[in-house]
Amino acid sequence: MSPIKKFVFTFIAVVGIPALFFVLTEVALRLSGVGTHFDYFHEIDIDGKAYYQENKSFANQFYPPSLGIAPLNNTIEIDPDSSVVRVYILGGSAAQGFPHVNHGLDRHLSAHLRNALPGKKIEVINTAMTSVNSHVVYEVARTLPDESADFAIVLMGNNEVVGPYGPSTFSQNFLSSLTMIRALQALKRTRTWQAIALFIQQFKPSTDKKEMEWEGMEMFSEFNVTHDDKRLADVYSHYENNLNDIIDFLQRKNIHVILSSVPVNLRDSAPFGSSHRRNITSDELQRWKELNQTAKDAFTSANWTMAKDTYGALLEIDSEFADTHFKLAKVLENTRDFERARFHFDQALHYDTKRFRTNHVINDIIEQVASEELANSGTQTFTYVDSVTAFNSESEPFAPGWNLLHEHVHFDFDGNYVLAREFANAIVSQIMPSASYSSLTKDEAADIIGFPNHETNQIMNRLLSMVQKSPFTNQSNFNELKAFTEKRRDEIIDEVGSPADAILRRKPVVQKGLADWKIHYELAELNRFTGNQEASYIHLRELVKLYPHNHETYVKLAELESKKGQNKQAIQYLKRSLHYTRNDQTKETQALGLIGLNYMRANQYDDGKLYFEKIVDNYADQIGATIRAYGSLIKFAKDNNQSKDLNQHINGVQRYAKRLINDGRAEEFPLLYRRMAQIMTIAENKAEAERWQSLQP
Repeated sequence: MSPIKKFVFTFIAVVGIPALFFVLTEVALRLSGVGTHFDYFHEIDIDGKAYYQENKSFANQFYPPSLGIAPLNNTIEIDPDSSVVRVYILGGSAAQGFPHVNHGLDRHLSAHLRNALPGKKIEVINTAMTSVNSHVVYEVARTLPDESADFAIVLMGNNEVVGPYGPSTFSQNFLSSLTMIRALQALKRTRTWQAIALFIQQFKPSTDKKEMEWEGMEMFSEFNVTHDDKRLADVYSHYENNLNDIIDFLQRKNIHVILSSVPVNLRDSAPFGSSHRRNITSDELQRWKELNQTAKDAFTSANWTMAKDTYGALLEIDSEFADTHFKLAKVLENTRDFERARFHFDQALHYDTKRFRTNHVINDIIEQVASEELANSGTQTFTYVDSVTAFNSESEPFAPGWNLLHEHVHFDFDGNYVLAREFANAIVSQIMPSASYSSLTKDEAADIIGFPNHETNQIMNRLLSMVQKSPFTNQSNFNELKAFTEKRRDEIIDEVGSPADAILRRKPVVQKGLADWKIHYELAELNRFTGNQEASYIHLRELVKLYPHNHETYVKLAELESKKGQNKQAIQYLKRSLHYTRNDQTKETQALGLIGLNYMRANQYDDGKLYFEKIVDNYADQIGATIRAYGSLIKFAKDNNQSKDLNQHINGVQRYAKRLINDGRAEEFPLLYRRMAQIMTIAENKAEAERWQSLQP
């Protein structure tokens, strides 16, 4: 055989046949419904019209599903009319709006754009997610549909070290090769990989199957990455490459890119970790400790001259200890030397060993990429917004701190307001280059987005709980952070007032026609709470006009219609709600059960039975919902003299309950025996009712 033929046969045997086998396997698994795709959006049909809806499984290619990291709810038309201005936001939790997800950057931006562009319908679609970095945002940008938005804001950089494939991550090993990272992610997206992973999972010991739970920043607290860690060079290289590719993807999809620098809390976020330089001697360390105590005493007694001199001496011994820079910066502020204070705040961030914040290296990369992009493509497809400079200007003469951020990176109302104002200016200048308009004031923005509200009270309590855990407890100004957060929470509680106060405060916004759908949702809930069902109903109906894609809206409307005896209208709302359950089986079974109940109340027994049977046939893992569905089937079969159905459902629920017990799943539903006793009582089977009741622990 000639060498060429040998090569061809070898290639076919080694590459061709395995590749063909893989392709055939992949096709077969897809046709069989094994696994899922990891594009950011699903395409769905609602009443014959095409929509995009977020894919809740998207982040599972990076994180375990049990962590609950997933896109925010968004349902948008695939082909909107020409009046729509659609904006994507890409990034991590700061871009998402944490902790005020309903009062975050997207809501602020929407208010600013509606004010500036009254003839347009504004859609701000927030694709940002908690704990994600540029590797994840790269996949968001790669899979967003072509021409699906007018603008895309990219605001990312805080999680490059702690996010997927970073040196401080907890769920993926650090990889220095970007090619390897992308190849591995491509492999994870295959149905073959997903099938193998599922197969292996079934054979793991039960002790290894415990699901990981989200514990916030505490999950990353054990990792230290010093400023001279060699892995950081790869982190910065990955970020730059991902950023360039993200911009390229979006521009090729005909989406105008708005790239932002990333402001963080310099002034009021002490380093999360500090370490001494590697070559410090024992004598130097002893001298450092003595001076550090002197510096602390001077700082506590507000002896700023001594504190400045002593902290300066400490830096001569060890210029890499992050908290020394932070304390010196605080001292310099008290001596009104703001320029040097800002330098040392930057140094404190640079040497912080727990890297939860964007530093000057990443912001320098952003600025350089922006400069190159503007030189190559111009302003027609790209805009750079220097949010760091905007935050600096807003904070003068101080560095940005608690005036704009809650803790280390997450924006308070004022921070989100500044960002939204800058982004709105960038967008409006593209749509109407020669037009001028007045930005909303902070008070106007607060009124339009309804900040604060009763949800804000709960959020501030959760934030207070968060900052009392590691790594915040390791910060040298932890006590000040705790006190500040408590004070801010108490101020917000006082500002929100009672439900009646909130209703009165929202009225002018509604009367002026400035209320968005979330304002109407809040008012619907407040009026329901205060007993004004008719007002609640009016706001829910208005909400549907403004945003007809919210599951809870239809469920609440159905409840009100059902109370009025309008069962057919309730059924229509509930069927509509099924488009927005997003594979949440709790929501699906709730809606199906309510549809069945309303059919029964409308004396449509067969239709009602059909929906209850959908639950018992398809949702066996939803134990509570299945038991309730059986109870309803038995009750209505008895009420409608359907003896055949009655016996069938009695036997069915008995088999189901016994199977749960035999499979060791009874503990998942502690009231199983009591509910079974109640169902048997409804069925007038006294002996079985007593038997089940006797088994209740």
